[in-house]
Amino acid sequence: MLPQNRYNFFLLCLLLGNSETSTAEEAEFNTAILDDEAAIFADIPSVYSASRHEQPITEAPASISVVTDDDIKKYGYRTLADVLNSLKGIFTTDSRAYQRVGVRGFNRPGDYNTRLLVLVDGHRTNENIVDYSAIGTEFLVDIDDIKRVELVRGPASSLYGSNAMFGVLNVITKRGRDIEGTGITGSVGTQGTYEGKARYGKKLDNGAEFYLSGSHYQSEGMNNLPINGMDNAINRDGDQAERGSAKFSYADFTSSANFVSRSKQIPVPVSGTALNDPRTRYIDQRAFFDLKYEHSYTDKVDIMARVYYDYYHFDGANGYQNPDALYKDMFYGQWVGTELQFGKKIANHYLTVGGEYRYNFQQSMRGYDESPAYIEYANTEITSGIWGIFIQDEYHILSNLVLNAGFRYDEYKFSGGAFSPKAALIYTPIEGTTLKFLYGQSFRAPSVFEQNYEFTDTWVSSKDLKSEKMSTYELVLAQKINDNMEVSVSPFFNQATNLTELTGIGTSIDPRVYSNTDNISTYGVELELLGQWANGWKTGMSYSFQHSEIKGDNSEPENSPQHLAKLNVIAPVWQDQVFAGMEMQYTSDRRTLSDSVPGYFVTNLTLFSQNFIEGLEFSATLYNVFGTVYSDPSSSILASDTVLQNGRLFRVKINYEF
Repeated sequence: MLPQNRYNFFLLCLLLGNSETSTAEEAEFNTAILDDEAAIFADIPSVYSASRHEQPITEAPASISVVTDDDIKKYGYRTLADVLNSLKGIFTTDSRAYQRVGVRGFNRPGDYNTRLLVLVDGHRTNENIVDYSAIGTEFLVDIDDIKRVELVRGPASSLYGSNAMFGVLNVITKRGRDIEGTGITGSVGTQGTYEGKARYGKKLDNGAEFYLSGSHYQSEGMNNLPINGMDNAINRDGDQAERGSAKFSYADFTSSANFVSRSKQIPVPVSGTALNDPRTRYIDQRAFFDLKYEHSYTDKVDIMARVYYDYYHFDGANGYQNPDALYKDMFYGQWVGTELQFGKKIANHYLTVGGEYRYNFQQSMRGYDESPAYIEYANTEITSGIWGIFIQDEYHILSNLVLNAGFRYDEYKFSGGAFSPKAALIYTPIEGTTLKFLYGQSFRAPSVFEQNYEFTDTWVSSKDLKSEKMSTYELVLAQKINDNMEVSVSPFFNQATNLTELTGIGTSIDPRVYSNTDNISTYGVELELLGQWANGWKTGMSYSFQHSEIKGDNSEPENSPQHLAKLNVIAPVWQDQVFAGMEMQYTSDRRTLSDSVPGYFVTNLTLFSQNFIEGLEFSATLYNVFGTVYSDPSSSILASDTVLQNGRLFRVKINYEF
């Protein structure tokens, strides 16, 4: 941070260079508070998620990436994990049970995406037992129902509370007007993969609109999966998911409901359980209903109110070495909540205040032998409440200088309170150049599972767990090269404390227990070049360097690549009817719990066509074109230290709207 006298001198120089604060600046500020309807779905550089209101991306207090439904089609993305893998500084890890996201070199083995807050249309999707946020085939929304994705990097607890340590991912879904009729989609691919979808959307003359969607997915997975230190898993990688979505809006009200049920065979067994047991599988079910009211009054007051209900169920079965024995985990979660937010323009300020309350009326965790005889080992039933309040001021000091600052306070039943401040100074010295000086503190409250799960004397509860905390310092410099290209550089520094880790080997002498064990510091830089042209060309190149270090022993944490490189290209092949999409992704080597895995390079190619027949779209995608053989680090509860990933895959997809 700058010494105070240098900081004052810096601000003085800015003021001298822009001394005319007038009504003209206020008028410019008025135009900066963009209309939500026009901005979020138009092809303009604007975002909602960074400040909980619509604003130009150049004034958003964060480093942000946006992926559109057009990108999803032309790159052949299958899941939200595919979308994330395309973004700078992001990587994913697949245990062949769940996919996990890493941000800026951080993704501890066994983490359940608890340090990234995932939203659907602003609705929190992290469940209330483990705090898991899905990004794979168990995600709540089908990939073809997504209108756009906003990734806000950096601490966001000042607006969103727990889990927003490394950022917020907001998935914005389609509306009736985005289809205006019926759509049918089918795809088929290698590994016995099939998918069918149907949807219907309409906007009526009175302004009401609705969107309905349903889908079914199934895949055999890898039929012969080598596992380190064990035999191969044979036909044990199957995956099946069903989804349903409904969205209705009229006037200022929007109601939405989403449901997903995913059943996944588990090829890599948990330590102590049997390989190739056909009974071993995990079932995840997740649903929510959300009713939201939004209105902008003539006196420049914006109001958002939301009430919701959420449901989560996990049914996990693991076969023991004894073929007659079957162990099951059964988790149930239900909760209701409400949010209230006010936005008010006062002179050159836009003030946002709000709060939320969640009541978890069911948080149930059971563990038992189902056969040969029923024996119960774990049974926890609790309830809990969470509330938080926040305030944020977006102050346009000058026409080219914005101060965005705020804080939030959260109170959790089992872990107490957390205070999360954030400040950003955003300066545009000349047209096309943006400088953002960012600072923030974020936290993750321990999950109910981490604090309260008990399994005889081999897995004990951790009721004294503290919240994880992180402080972040970041500079973002974005420079437009011309009307079509922009380059950015983002150096950053993170200090994370009280990080939670599962320790112990699972015996009565050394039981498993969650503990606040590590403090980790990370420094790095992200470079990106983006380009887009009217003829259909679109490019993105990024390189990320990050170095993480565990304080005390100066060692590097597991699953922390130092280098990530991405190249994305969409090229028109034939007019506006045929496009080629190419992705090239490099991830450097990573430590595992006992060794390391080498770096790898993956290329994906998609051929996409449209408009040959009205309403018909066709795509063919080759994933991992060169058949790269690579593995991801595993977690301490699995029998293998690494998990082999997919080789070359192929998919054909047809979509018809009428």
